[in-house]
Amino acid sequence: MPHLDDLVGSVVPLSRDRVTSIGRDADLSFPGNNFLHRRLIDIYWRDDGWWIENVGAWIPVRYCAAAEALSSILDVGQAMRLSSRVTHLVFRAGGTEYEVVVRIPDHREHRRTESVGLSPGTSTLGPGSLTLEQLAMLVAFCEPLLLAPGVGIDRIRSMRAVEDRLGWSSAKLRRKLDNLCGKLATAGVAGLVSETGVPATNRRIALLEWALATRIISTDSVRLLDLSTVNGPLHPRRDGEDQ
Repeated sequence: MPHLDDLVGSVVPLSRDRVTSIGRDADLSFPGNNFLHRRLIDIYWRDDGWWIENVGAWIPVRYCAAAEALSSILDVGQAMRLSSRVTHLVFRAGGTEYEVVVRIPDHREHRRTESVGLSPGTSTLGPGSLTLEQLAMLVAFCEPLLLAPGVGIDRIRSMRAVEDRLGWSSAKLRRKLDNLCGKLATAGVAGLVSETGVPATNRRIALLEWALATRIISTDSVRLLDLSTVNGPLHPRRDGEDQ
């Protein structure tokens, strides 16, 4: 049965005959926070599909399908038809962040593309081709988003954190990032290289938004970080070694 789940024990069934609401004083209620609208989100059946609508006055809502990591914003007054069996909704009121999952077990999903195969020794086709080492780098940056669908792109890892996650030197990570951005920029991906040919400001965000939006990486890709080799060893660097 279609339902809402607040992930802490409250489940509210959805009915095609009525509008179900989320808010401070709603069907799925989060009382005690006066910063939260009485009704922030409506979920309803229309035109042979389930819809969510932001009916609040000033609180945006992030939404993300469970199979994806890149979230989008549902602004005040906007409505969107759900396209996945599981959709995460994340919103903030005052200093409190809330997450609600919309589950539609009988929904017929229409995936835009299939997840990338991750067998050791293979590469993934894209603009040119990406090696598993390049994919591992993208996954390491995006792992916080991949493990918590619905969070914003601001949660990507720092360069230092990725170095530690992969066991790479700073020089190796920067070289890999430069090479990948250059390859994708040549293939037409915007925001990676400036008009003068130097690395663009915020290129990491542009790169990772592209990787998530195209589903070059997905939640399944996290297992890449557990592989012992990715076109060569992914072992922690030895003292004095520049990979």
